[in-house]
Amino acid sequence: MERIVEIKLLDQVFAFKTDLPEEMVEEIREIISEKENEIRKKYHLLPPLKVAVLLLLQISSEYVKIKKEHEELKEALLKKASELDEYLKEVPWGARD
Repeated sequence: MERIVEIKLLDQVFAFKTDLPEEMVEEIREIISEKENEIRKKYHLLPPLKVAVLLLLQISSEYVKIKKEHEELKEALLKKASELDEYLKEVPWGARD
C-alpha cells in the first residue's frame, strides 16, 4: 500500500510516495545520511548541489558494481546448474557404490 515517506537530504526534507517496506525505506535513509556525511567531512567547502551530485555518483557507482556482480554470480550459478544437470544425466539411476 502506498504511503508518503520523508527523506532528509542536504538539510531539506523531501516527501515521496512509495510502497516499499519500512525496513527498506529506513535502509535508504541510512545510506543517504552516511554518504552525505562522508562527503561533507571530506569536502566540507562544497556547495550543496555538488554534494548532491557526488552523493548521486557514489550511490550509482555502487549500484552498477553490485548489479555487475549479481549478473556474474547468476551466470556462474546457471553454469554450475547446467553442469550438474549434465552430470546427473550420465549417472545410471539405481546404481549404488
